Amino acid sequence: MVSGAPLEGVDAATTVRVRGGDTELSDGPVLDSQEILGGYYLVDVPDRESAVALAAKMPNIEYGSVEVRPVVVFPG
Repeated sequence: MVSGAPLEGVDAATTVRVRGGDTELSDGPVLDSQEILGGYYLVDVPDRESAVALAAKMPNIEYGSVEVRPVVVFPG
């Protein structure tokens, strides 16, 4: 195993879609279902806006969507 981390809850999620060159944001997860997360990219960015900007450049973004969600930070 290389890494793993819990994610913040769905209330912290933002879904990013790009359609016709326009970036669309919506609060919440991609789907409200019993499906599980199959994988994730961990990016080190200063804020949510930077993460959303990266998500809008994903190869599948013209027909799919990307969920942006923070990793849980435990007090240390």
